[in-house]
Amino acid sequence: MIQKEGITEKEFKDILKSRKADLGKKENLYLTGRKIRYGYFSDAHIGHKSFREDLWDLMTKTFRRDNVDFIVDVGDHLEGMSGRPGHVYELTHIGFNQQINYAADLFNQLPAPTYGIDGNHDQWFFTKNNAGIIVGKELENRVKKYNHLGQDEADIMLNPKTKLKLFHANDGSAYAISYKLQKLIESFTGGDKPNIVHSGHYHKALYMFNRNVHGFESGTLCGQSKWMRGKKIPAHMGFGIVDVYLDKNGVNHLEHKFIPAYEKK
Repeated sequence: MIQKEGITEKEFKDILKSRKADLGKKENLYLTGRKIRYGYFSDAHIGHKSFREDLWDLMTKTFRRDNVDFIVDVGDHLEGMSGRPGHVYELTHIGFNQQINYAADLFNQLPAPTYGIDGNHDQWFFTKNNAGIIVGKELENRVKKYNHLGQDEADIMLNPKTKLKLFHANDGSAYAISYKLQKLIESFTGGDKPNIVHSGHYHKALYMFNRNVHGFESGTLCGQSKWMRGKKIPAHMGFGIVDVYLDKNGVNHLEHKFIPAYEKK
């Protein structure tokens, strides 16, 4: 790259440092109290015609009514511009400016501090033509309560002994709904496992407890796209709220509710 692009060695090192830093950040919330309540959602795909603005409205009202301490967003805020044949005809908002303006208006409605990562659809604006646009950074600039934690994954420390991980995959779905989350939890190194992990990308809703990790597939706010229909992949629409009860060792137990949605008639 140094020879081909004509950049200096220092510039090359700066590029590597900035990219590494954006892959995953650790946010120390260190909340006080025995009980923490947070809301979660994933895969909104704002800009796609199957994005459910009515579900977004229900979610913001529910988070406000239930008085969540914070919110986590597990990626794919925007639909992006894939360039695959026919994709542009699935969009209500075409291009980065239209999608980010629409998203900023919606994210400004969220009632609590929100922490999120970019998913693979967001990163189309990062990789396409090497544009280098980081969607989460743009949201952070436009939305007072939004905090961008990186691309693909990041950790949130609820207290010094309690780690909540956000993870957005970039592979295909599996026949068994539980398989991808199970393999993710099994991939964590012993001694470095999170207490809670929220996974995005697959548009599935699921809770499991494995290896002492509370694992969630985090659902979607977007209906089944034409591409998903062709691949026979369902969309589990909805969002959730988690009550985490803490003790001196970390998570004592948690209570979870998922609010589902269905296709409009």
